[in-house]
Amino acid sequence: MLKINFDSLYEIDSEHGLPVSIFADHADYLAPTLEKIEARGQGFYKVIDDESVIDEIETYAESVKGWYDDIVVCGVGGSALGPICLRDSFVGTFDKGKPKLHVLENIDPDFMSEAVETFNLERTLFLIISKSGGTPETVAQFMFFKDLTEKAGLELKSHFVFITDPSHDVSLLRSIGEDAGVKMFDIPSSVGGRFSVQTAVGYVPAALIGIDIKALNKGLKDMRDLFLSTNVDQNSPFQLACVQTGAYLKEKPMSIIMPYHTKLRQFGLWCVQLIAESTGKFREDGSNVGITPIPALGVTDQHSQVQLFAEGPNDKLIIFINVENSSTNPAIPVNINHKKTNFLTGKTFKDLLHAEQQATAGALTENDRPNITISIPELTPYYLGQLFMLFEGATAFWGEFFEINAFNQPGVERGKVLTRGILSDK
Repeated sequence: MLKINFDSLYEIDSEHGLPVSIFADHADYLAPTLEKIEARGQGFYKVIDDESVIDEIETYAESVKGWYDDIVVCGVGGSALGPICLRDSFVGTFDKGKPKLHVLENIDPDFMSEAVETFNLERTLFLIISKSGGTPETVAQFMFFKDLTEKAGLELKSHFVFITDPSHDVSLLRSIGEDAGVKMFDIPSSVGGRFSVQTAVGYVPAALIGIDIKALNKGLKDMRDLFLSTNVDQNSPFQLACVQTGAYLKEKPMSIIMPYHTKLRQFGLWCVQLIAESTGKFREDGSNVGITPIPALGVTDQHSQVQLFAEGPNDKLIIFINVENSSTNPAIPVNINHKKTNFLTGKTFKDLLHAEQQATAGALTENDRPNITISIPELTPYYLGQLFMLFEGATAFWGEFFEINAFNQPGVERGKVLTRGILSDK
């Protein structure tokens, strides 16, 4: 199982650190807070029990195996960040195999034009992902590629899949898909976009490029069981939320998400939407709250952001993510005889990477900068599933701690209304 090391919080001075008793001190809040989360009616921790969805997705992926060279996701926000994270976590960085998964998470004209030049439409499958079925960016992309597909004399049902709300009353795509015979998968109504990686939103593109979605789902379920535990010593999401809250109350409203593995870079970006969109809210009394999530990457950002973390304003909680074992571990050939390199004798790249993470955490601790380390044994779909649910559960707890709805996004919705007004001259 995933592990979290909180020791650094206890070693720094009390002004910036947290007591060893922090979880025991708040144990009485656990059960009532779980009840409040349950009352929200959210399905992010329940949908993973429906394994018939996984069977349907795997059957579909197997049925079209070899048909396409390119799988193209059209979606924004939660419809894009989950698929990107899954792809980048498990597809080789320099992989040239097929099918390739592309995620068109933006709509700037140059980006769209370059995409068109890249794909052979006859060998391309478009995944149109929008819970509402009316997301302006996604609908615009759909109409764009629909036009190109029809002009090429290709059938929509052979080149499009819709992933959307199951209700006709909600989703524009639902009725279009039925009329055209397009394959469709549901986004459950009880699951918001930023929590949707454990639905068809993440599972369909993942299965199409060969990721083991059953293992991913198992990791989600195992962490979900901890999330629902009323034992404070077992509930890792509650512990993480307590730490984020303790840091926030000590005027540290920023959470740095810093994995020490290149393939988890996008996990940090996935966390950005989850945390920012869930916690940044007005409260009933008119005050506002929110954690500002900042993505970083070890060791890259040791030479970029860490100077700020170490000696800048002490207003951050640094969350390291460590992968204990890698699939390969080349030795470092010390073929330069010099005192500046001799310390690497007999070491591997994993040794160097882990030493740098530990040293960075140690240096921050010496400067009374609160930090914790989350460790997974290896980067697999199972353990990524645990990471997803760890942060989702912690975010749900944090919302209840601060008496906000972690599952809505009124600030985003207002922008959508104004966008429609601008384009319709109203």
